[in-house]
Amino acid sequence: MVQTGKVRYMYMRLYVMIFTIFLMGTVAYAQKSKKDDWKKHTPTENIKPGYEANRAKNRPKRKVIEYIYVKDSKGILFGNPCAVEVTRKMGFEYVPQPLGVPGGMTISEIENHNMLVKLKLFFTKGPFWKLVAKKRIKECAENSGDFVG
Repeated sequence: MVQTGKVRYMYMRLYVMIFTIFLMGTVAYAQKSKKDDWKKHTPTENIKPGYEANRAKNRPKRKVIEYIYVKDSKGILFGNPCAVEVTRKMGFEYVPQPLGVPGGMTISEIENHNMLVKLKLFFTKGPFWKLVAKKRIKECAENSGDFVG
């Protein structure tokens, strides 16, 4: 049986479509699911009697802490446990990053990073997150004796 050019072209398109569908299926199966990550961090015993520890709703919640880089540690009470706890509860932590350190971030990298972190905090903690954080840090300073003035 001799194939004409039109039939050969149709078979070629069919082969390409089957091959493409095969590749799409294998790529989807090759991806690792984020749900597999919980196996590394599951507790070895139940949290409360009657609860299964390996279920998603019973696993301990982990909080992602974002970093806000500052040029100097003035006003952030760096090292004060109360202030660190306050900022971590809000989802961020101040990190002193002096400029001009070899291997450190440039001023534009710091500003871009801080802008994204502050934007995230704006939407997750509200538009007045900074005022709330400063108020709580000030209370920590007064309670620990770091407050001057």
